[in-house]
Amino acid sequence: MIFDAAVCLKHPHLKQGHSVDEILRAMDDAGVEWAALQPFEATQKFNWGEANEEVAAACRAHPDRLVGWGALNHYDGPDEADHVTELGLSGVKLFTSWGFTPGTGLIERFYVPVAQRCADHGILFSIEHEGHMPTLGGAVYSDCIVADALPERTVVMSRCWTWGFWPDYLAAMAECKNLVMEIGVAPVSWVRRAVEEVGADRLLIGSWWPEHDPALIVTQVKSLGLSAEDEAKILGGSARRLFGL
Repeated sequence: MIFDAAVCLKHPHLKQGHSVDEILRAMDDAGVEWAALQPFEATQKFNWGEANEEVAAACRAHPDRLVGWGALNHYDGPDEADHVTELGLSGVKLFTSWGFTPGTGLIERFYVPVAQRCADHGILFSIEHEGHMPTLGGAVYSDCIVADALPERTVVMSRCWTWGFWPDYLAAMAECKNLVMEIGVAPVSWVRRAVEEVGADRLLIGSWWPEHDPALIVTQVKSLGLSAEDEAKILGGSARRLFGL
């Protein structure tokens, strides 16, 4: 089973993916059985509640193919996480696109309360990595702060695509055992190293379609020469466990 943990509904800059039928066709073309939708358009329109409801409606219409991420403005506080839970979505993803991220000193004040509310509701929590705005402590310091604050809860590092930060990704995962990494198009040597050092059960794929073709990522994982068990974990097993499917 192939599970794409990051597919965009209404990408703010690309015309593809603005209808659920189109997303399902893209999944079928790539051999993806399950996908987690995310309301990426909200980073541009700030229509968090409306965008979350659209993702939830798509998931209700296709409960055998889709699960959903909700999103919110962390400066508004964690209350939208209550709405995300009521909608039946699987987690909250905080987007950092286009500089939409607090400074390092504010992570505890704004990110941790959202993560705590997600933990209270028993849903996932994720931070998107978009270009890695320079912050004190390095590229993944925000993930480590949240992971340390909630050591019993999984924190998903999403969109780990920047090649130069792979040492940071792996160092963070070695330090914080509750971090899980979503990978897209990535250097194969680093993916192999991640499997060796942290285990395939802490890796999952996310294409951010329509930005990347999920078939490309699937092909790359299959080219790594991993054991059948590890390959299956990365392509779907890890995500299925996290999303409770």
